[in-house]
Amino acid sequence: MEPPRVEPPPPPASPFNPTPQPAIPRGGSGCPKPLIIGCLAVLVVGGIALLGGFWWITNNVDRLMTLMLEQTEKTIFAQLPQDVTSEERDRLRDAFQGARRRVASAGGSQEIAQEAQKLNMALLDVSGKGTKLTREDVRRLTESLESFASGGGPPARP
Repeated sequence: MEPPRVEPPPPPASPFNPTPQPAIPRGGSGCPKPLIIGCLAVLVVGGIALLGGFWWITNNVDRLMTLMLEQTEKTIFAQLPQDVTSEERDRLRDAFQGARRRVASAGGSQEIAQEAQKLNMALLDVSGKGTKLTREDVRRLTESLESFASGGGPPARP
């Protein structure tokens, strides 16, 4: 008697030649309308928020500049080198106060925009040095702040 003949199993489906799947009926082609409407709504709300943010910033420049000066003052005083004298510290503190007074007196007008940009560059240069801040950096920053506080003229000397 002959043994029963066994058929080999069929080969597994290849990812390159998968077995056809039954078609799923769809209502139409493309994205559904709620998805399109939702995306457009998000874009419109985002655009309005962006414009509102720009409007708020332009109307509150003095607040933002004052806040930036206060934060930078705290950062710089925390990083002052040991060889800075108490007179130089007081002069720097007075220069920061004078700059804040100038910003407050301008009331958000554009008259100080160019001077403020120069001052911002000086503040970024000094605050970016961190613990490598030198006495000469402190002197230059003090003079820049005093120049800004005096209206862009020569720095006020105590």
